[in-house]
Amino acid sequence: MLILLLFQTLALSEDFVVYNVQKALSFGNVDEVLEKDYFINMGHQNGLRVGSVLDVYRKISSYDVRTEKLYLNVTYHFARLKVIHVENQLAIARLEKFLPPEKTPIFSPPGVMAGDIVKKAE
Repeated sequence: MLILLLFQTLALSEDFVVYNVQKALSFGNVDEVLEKDYFINMGHQNGLRVGSVLDVYRKISSYDVRTEKLYLNVTYHFARLKVIHVENQLAIARLEKFLPPEKTPIFSPPGVMAGDIVKKAE
């Protein structure tokens, strides 16, 4: 029973994430800027509406080269998305901006990707 309660608590505290990224098709135009749509597992039931702004975070593991072991997870804010479509349990957003390089660690791959954490901006 204790294990079931622990599992339910962990499930409720789960982060909202980007779960899919779709990009427009390129027709080979050199000056073409392709939009990307970011699918997020939160929606109306989480207080989102069209125009809501979301902060995007990446969680990475840090590695201690002295001991050759994983040390701690680091979570940092690096981008903002703006919601363009909302349903009850999902939202679709587009990139609003990346934070300036002097405010974020170097990260790879550059860009928002599936698995990145999202939180409603304050």
